[in-house]
This record gives sequence, C-alpha cells and structure tokens, in this order.
Amino acid sequence: MRKVLYIISVMLIFAACAGDRCRTPFGEGCSIDLSEPEFINLYNNPGETLVIFNRGYRGILVHCINFSEYVAFECACPYCRETAMEPDDSRRASMLICPECGSRFEVIFGNPLEGALTNCMLYQYNTHYDGHYLSIY
Repeated sequence: MRKVLYIISVMLIFAACAGDRCRTPFGEGCSIDLSEPEFINLYNNPGETLVIFNRGYRGILVHCINFSEYVAFECACPYCRETAMEPDDSRRASMLICPECGSRFEVIFGNPLEGALTNCMLYQYNTHYDGHYLSIY
C-alpha cells in the first residue's frame, strides 16, 4: 500500500510540474495613445509592430492586425523565461526570435514555429482599442 501511495505521489508531482512549463512570466500592461509620436506607426497600419520595452516582464510586442484589432504578446521566451526575444523586423515583424535558444514564434497567434525548443505559445495579453487608445492588460 505504501508503495502505491508513493508512486501516486510521484506521478502527481510530475503532473503538477509539467503544467508549469507553459507558464511564461508576464508583467504589467499599459494603455497607449496611438496618436503619440512613438506609437503613431501602429495607428491603423495593418502589419505594423512595435516592442514596448518598459512594460510586461521582458517587453510587450504589439502587432496591428487590421484597422481596429491589435494583439500583444510578452517578449519573454517561454523556454528560457529570463531572455527577451527580439522581432525579426523592427517595424513589420512576422516572428519573435529568442537570441539564447533560437526558438521562433509567429506574431499573429503566438504559436511556436518549427525548431522551437518548446510547444508552449507566447503569453498573450488582452487588448482593447477604442479608436484612439489601446489598452493592454
């Protein structure tokens, strides 16, 4: 009976730890005025991206999907966790790349691309756009 309880305990511990693998650290969001000079390129400009370095855990990548929809992802690598990923292009990124492990993630849905060291998606922040301000939370 003791052996069975021990085995069950070990299995529960491993199951609990396995669930933590995709918990990417994230930080505080923000609200940005898209008419401000530093954010104007995002304003109604589909395909445009911008990394906000002083928010989130390791920065927040914001991507304009269309004239009224934006997505925002944490720049912390889900595999390395402490490493800030970088966009493949500073203005029109299609992916975030981890300089430490080489994992790549696409910026529309946050999915890992082939060759990534994890199957975890990027942490996605909620966004709300009111036509002027973009809230990231």
